[in-house]
Amino acid sequence: MQLAIDIGNTNIHIGIFEEDILRSTHTVGSGSLHQTNFAKILTPAIFFKTQAVILASVNPQAEACVIEYLGKHSPVQPCRIGKEIPIPMPILTESPEMVGIDRLVNAIAAFERTKNPAIVVDAGTAITIDGINEKGAFLGGIIAPGIGISLKALHHATALLPLVSISKPKNVFGKNTEEAIRSGVFWGTVGMIRQVIDMMSNEMKCQPTVIVTGGDASVLAPELPVATTVLPYLTLEGIHLAYKINIASLLPY
Repeated sequence: MQLAIDIGNTNIHIGIFEEDILRSTHTVGSGSLHQTNFAKILTPAIFFKTQAVILASVNPQAEACVIEYLGKHSPVQPCRIGKEIPIPMPILTESPEMVGIDRLVNAIAAFERTKNPAIVVDAGTAITIDGINEKGAFLGGIIAPGIGISLKALHHATALLPLVSISKPKNVFGKNTEEAIRSGVFWGTVGMIRQVIDMMSNEMKCQPTVIVTGGDASVLAPELPVATTVLPYLTLEGIHLAYKINIASLLPY
């Protein structure tokens, strides 16, 4: 059994894999991280059966807390993607070491699923849209504010605009301030994603498979006609896959 831990800006997702199958998932808030939360999920019985613990993190502070907990309770030394475990794909960017680990493991999982050119939309705290070519190389992509960040920015950077929750607006024309904010952020985000996918597809000179993941995937994907698949746990799949590929590369033939 392997534990894959995705340490994000907002949440920490834990995936339990057995025989390459994701058996269960759990989520802990990154901002309210307490060891008692982990103790409820990562019990001694889980650790007893665990053969590997693999981390992918874009949140150094939360990562330190997770590693501290694992150091006290896990008999298995955790391995970090991009450090103890190398990224098993070409990265065609100016500074490969600066690319977010979450983006790279998403790309690994996407290409493993499609074996074709792909675009991954990860709609989380930030929205990332990245391309993978026909050879399985990471092409780069874009980073944009997520829905939550956009809503908070409007609230905190203005004197009177309220903080609103996100949902699909019934109409484009907002009839009050809350509706106008919700419509602007929602349809602005949808329009941005559609346009970027179209521009990336043109640069790639093909019609890539489009995969959507992340916390806001369920609300955004229905508005993206080119999106073929919604995979909530793509990042966990990529973490496990990077580990699996690395282990296979160390085996004698």
